[in-house]
Formats: sequence, structure tokens, C-alpha cells
Amino acid sequence: MEEQKIISRRFKDIFDTNVRYEIPFFQRGYAWEKKQWEKLWEDIYEEILPALENNNFEDEEHFFGPVVVLEKSNAPHPNLKRYLIIDGQQRITTIYILLGLIKKSLNNLSHLSSEAQNYCAEIDKLLSNNVSGGDDYLKLKVFSSKGDRYPTYKTVFQENPTSPYLAEDQQLYFPDTNKIDLFVKFYDKKTKNYNVQDLWQLYQVLTKSLTIVWIPLDEKKDDAQAIFESLNDAGMPLTASELLCNYIFRPILNDNTNEHEKLHNEFWLKARKEVGENNFEDYLINLFSIGEKKRIGQGRRMYVHFKNRNKKITRDKAIATLKDILENAKYYNNIKQPLKYPHKDGRIKNLLYNISQTNMTSITPFLMSVLKGYELNNLTDVETIELLQETYVLLVRSKIANRRVTKFDTFFPSLLSEIVNEPDKPRAIEKKFQTEGLWVSNQEFEDAFLTKELYNQRELNFARHILQELDKHLQDYKEYPDYSTINTIEHILPQTLDNHWKEYLNEDAENPNLKIVINTVGNLLLNSSPANSSFGQKPYSEKLNLYTDVSALSRQLKQDKIPSWNISEINNRSKRLAENALNIWKWKN
Repeated sequence: MEEQKIISRRFKDIFDTNVRYEIPFFQRGYAWEKKQWEKLWEDIYEEILPALENNNFEDEEHFFGPVVVLEKSNAPHPNLKRYLIIDGQQRITTIYILLGLIKKSLNNLSHLSSEAQNYCAEIDKLLSNNVSGGDDYLKLKVFSSKGDRYPTYKTVFQENPTSPYLAEDQQLYFPDTNKIDLFVKFYDKKTKNYNVQDLWQLYQVLTKSLTIVWIPLDEKKDDAQAIFESLNDAGMPLTASELLCNYIFRPILNDNTNEHEKLHNEFWLKARKEVGENNFEDYLINLFSIGEKKRIGQGRRMYVHFKNRNKKITRDKAIATLKDILENAKYYNNIKQPLKYPHKDGRIKNLLYNISQTNMTSITPFLMSVLKGYELNNLTDVETIELLQETYVLLVRSKIANRRVTKFDTFFPSLLSEIVNEPDKPRAIEKKFQTEGLWVSNQEFEDAFLTKELYNQRELNFARHILQELDKHLQDYKEYPDYSTINTIEHILPQTLDNHWKEYLNEDAENPNLKIVINTVGNLLLNSSPANSSFGQKPYSEKLNLYTDVSALSRQLKQDKIPSWNISEINNRSKRLAENALNIWKWKN
């Protein structure tokens, strides 16, 4: 590091030339959030401007952190200087985007002020490189890949670029979660009442008062990525997926061919977009857990696990891993969002939906391995369906019986590999359940079904699912109603008792178990939301007449003509429904 060249600089100086500040591949994308944006606004309006005298913006220096750069000898255009931003990416990107937004706001106010157009022309000198070529991206002074290049250009220049990379960049663009778009919304909210002079004042603070420490590296002597990783610990730490991305791409990086960017777009970013930004790390955890002795933990443990398994990752292994990440994304989506990404086989889709209603996420590696085995013809249609059905039965029974499921993390990841060669896979999986102490017998399931507080605010989807499956089982000729219209859970005996119900229940009103009994399956029905809100504290006989005949659960209750409703009748109904549950969630063998 050339210490003699370390100097203080301002943004009007670092942008006042034809230059590309390029975000290296090993860096993350733009990651600042409201916390950091608010801090910048606070610094400007609570520290810098109050201390300003006579509008001498240069005299009011405000330290904005270091910017570590490495000048590269190979620039994309002869009239451009090219620097890699090793540290300070978030700060320099934020200011650059802010300048573009200020220009946009001034342009919108140009009809009110003759000065606004002059201000826009001055800002444009800092925003745009004066170079010609067949790619508008050459105009960008802060240049990123990783999905940020297009929204940066669109925000700074208020138009789409003419570029051979445009179509690909638009496919990689996440408009709902991209931090640049979120920053635009933050800016618009903050400046909605700004006039021309307010905007010009903000511009001058950014370009003249904010001061950075400019630290250049030597391309021949310094390891940019190693320096970045050491500096990163002091800033916003890289996420596990960002660390993993850097590690996988190390043997692929090529500054001359840029092959790594193409592979990153075709596989990594495409997979991330398929499963969704917020689900990506969870997906990687489940993918890398397949076949392991236990499910990988959260956070950086996923990255450490992969690194330990691939200590000397080769180029071929890296590319194979990227392909694997993309190819398996569809299985994860089939499992996590079975209605949005339905499996091509309707029976498998329905089972995956049923499994999703149990909210047992620790079995995802096993489910992914089953779907992959099915697609590779290692499992037949029947075997796949039977394995999923047996798993579904286990999950429902375990949840009803309030079983501890911590063992699932060590049981499921390698399960398929242990039974895939068995001729009778349902029997094999049931034997595994029994051997590992996970089996829930009919008696345990039935007993638990009678006393389980099925209605639980934290598990409403599960309770609704159980009631819907019971309702289906009771429907004549298996003609099912549209359950989206009767998806509200009704308590026959209300959760809160008024004086009428207390008198009606007599001594049952003082029973210490009443609060539990009220939430058991025997006291629950399905109704439409509008109807449900009208039932409230109505007497039992009145409710009975109002309940819908569309639901088999309420229709059967009305047909039974039970004269009164109390703890004893609730328990009796629970017993009857438990008999149905044993038929719905039954073991194959």
C-alpha cells in the first residue's frame, strides 16, 4: 500500500473526470438500508448545515470514511481511468445515486426556476463520462455487476441504456427488493417538499463538505480480495451466501474474459431470482444438507460447511456447483410454494401442499432429494407418492401428539440414501421411523387428538388444514366445496363467555379444563369470514340454525341434533372426529 499517496478528497474531485469506479466481483451488491440512509441525512441536517457559515461548504469538512481503490491498467475505453473499489463501495454508490436523484428533482422543477437547468448541467458533469462507444454503460462512473448495474443506470440517467447487456440485466433485476430502488423511495419521501435551493444545498454538501480518505493500492503488490476481506469485518459483514459466492468463483475469476460475470448471471443470479432473494440462503442450507448427517445450521455455518467440504475447489467443481444450485431451485420452489410453483404431477403437488401446512421445515433436504430422485427416475411415481404420504402422516401425527421434532435435523437429510435401494420403500421408511423413536402409534395419535388445543393463533394454517381434511373426508361423493370461501375457524362454544353462556354451561363454566376444551377439535367448525363474525355469543340453538350446509362438519353437527352443548358433548364429538382422523392419517403398513 502506497502510504505517501493517501490524501483527503471530496466527491466533486473524484467524479470530475472520465472514470469508472468498478465494484469488483468479490464485493456484494448495494446493501445499505434505511439505518445507513437515515444516518447520512442526520449528519447533513443536524451536523453539517447547522455549523455552516456564509455557505462556505468546503470549510465545513465532515469525514465520511475511507475509500480504498486499486487502479487497473486495462480500462474498457482509452479515455477512461479504471479503479476497483476495495472499500467504500456503499458510500461512493450512495453519493453517486444521490447526485442522479438530485438532478432528476431539479429537472422536474426547471419550469419554476431558470437556475434549475444550470444546476442540472453542472451535476451532469459529475454523473456522466464523456466517451463514445456502442454501450451506454460506459457513461456510468460507478459500475457494478451483480444485478445493480441496470437500476443504477436507470436511476442516474432516468432512461434505459442502449447496451448489448440490457436484456440480460433486466432479467436479473429484482424491482421489489433491489436496494437501489428502495433508496429511491427513501429519497423521494425525504425530499418531496424540497425547492430548487434546498436541492442545490444538498448537492453542495455532498460534493464539497463530505470528505473521504483516498487510499490507493498497488496493482502489482497488493492482493485486493485479501485486503477487502480483512476490511469487511469492520463494516457490514458479508452474508453467508455472499461469502459462498466469492469462494465458488475464485477459481473462475478472469479479468480478461469476464467469464465469471456470465456464469454468475446464468447460474447464481438466476437461481437467486427463482427462489427469491429472501429465501436464497435457506435454499442453499437445504441443498447442501442433502445426504449429510445433520441439517446445516443458519448464518455463516452454511459457508463454513461448504468450504470445509471443498477446501481446494477447482474450476470444474465450481462450475458444477453453480449448475447444481440452479438445477435444484425448482425442487425447493415445489416444496416451499407448491401452489405458485406446482409440481407437474398433481398428486405430488397436493402432497407437497399438505406437507407445507405442517410448517415442518427441517425435512426440506429429504423432500428435495425425493423430488430429484423422481426426476432422475431413481424413484417411480408410486414410490415417490408413497414416501411423501408416509412423511406427511408422520408430520401430522407428530404435531398433534406434541412430539419433540429436534431429531428431524439429524434424521431426514440422509434418509433417502438409506432406503433408496429397498424394494418396499414405504415399509423401509416406517421401520426407520420406529427404529429412531419417531413413530406415533394409532393409540397415541387418537389420545392426543382428543385433548390437543388444535386452535392456536401461531398455528392457524395447520388447524385450518386439519379441519379441511376432516371436512373432505365427511363430504358425500367426495364433492368438495371451495374451501377458500369457508376458511375461518368457528368456536361453537365461544372463546369468551358472556353471562348467557355461563348460565347455560352451569358448573362446566367453572371447569378448570374449559379453556383447553374450547380449543379442541370437537368445538371447532369451518365457516365463511362474514358469517363467522356474526355468530359471536349467539346461543347454541341459534348458531346451529345459522351454520352453513356447505361444510360437512357443520352439516353433520346439525344432523346429529345434539340438544345442548357442553364439555361432555365436545369430548364426544372429538372422539368421533378422531376415528375419522385415524383413517385420513394412517400408516400404509
